[in-house]
Amino acid sequence: MPETAREWHVASLVVRHQREAIPALAAAVAGADGLELALQEEHCSVLLQESDGTRGLMASIDLLQALPGVITVNLVYHHVERPEPEECQG
Repeated sequence: MPETAREWHVASLVVRHQREAIPALAAAVAGADGLELALQEEHCSVLLQESDGTRGLMASIDLLQALPGVITVNLVYHHVERPEPEECQG
């Protein structure tokens, strides 16, 4: 987890799309923070998302769903790492 983050989120997304959506999908992934293409086929892609909160994850899902030719975006896995609580001084 990055030292400055209060939480670290990692998620995987399955995107079902038309073949014509591949260029727009690639451009969206390239321009989005923490979004990475893991696997791509003609009508389905698997993406990984890392962020410091659920806002980044939801922003990526919204971005992908709005792309022309995207049929569905499904959250398949989501894990959250939280920092260890500081020990009491005393």
